[in-house]
Amino acid sequence: MRRLILLALTLGAIAAAPRVHAQDADRTLCFSLNTENYKDKEKFIAGEDACSRMIATKSFKGKPLAAMHRARGSWRQKKGDLDAALADYATAIKIEPKNVESFDYRADVYQQKGDLDRALADYDRASKLDPLYAAAHFSRGMIFEKKKDLGKAREEYNTAIKLPTKDRIAQWAQDNARTRLKALDEDGKDEKK
Repeated sequence: MRRLILLALTLGAIAAAPRVHAQDADRTLCFSLNTENYKDKEKFIAGEDACSRMIATKSFKGKPLAAMHRARGSWRQKKGDLDAALADYATAIKIEPKNVESFDYRADVYQQKGDLDRALADYDRASKLDPLYAAAHFSRGMIFEKKKDLGKAREEYNTAIKLPTKDRIAQWAQDNARTRLKALDEDGKDEKK
């Protein structure tokens, strides 16, 4: 009897091991957005599929599930499947309504689709959730620039630059805001000639 129990436990452990390993591999792929995978179009489907498999297990709730939807939305956005990305970001917002990145990412998609007013609304929500979120100010500046409201664009860029540099996203936003201000200044000089 002991041998049967031991055999059953051993076989159960062996059967469970590949699932744990597969889930770890899916987690790595799903959340590999800031790696070389994010630049390799061949990896976009694998990243999206890994997120989908994790979501399909229905074993995640709350913040982890919202993060999976954000990650899958990012893969879908990279692939150009903007409507599917919007759906994932909306789900992430429904699960975790105070997450700044979900609004930021969704706003980026609206901006890609040319829906500048909806993009502005989501960047506004991101700023209200985190007043120190420099990326929202930079992105609003880009929208105001597209709308030819250069005064507001400059104001947003300058606000992004003045905020504390608390992470790589803030640094990215501030660097890009400086670049845009410099370009606006150079364009202004050209117009005066």
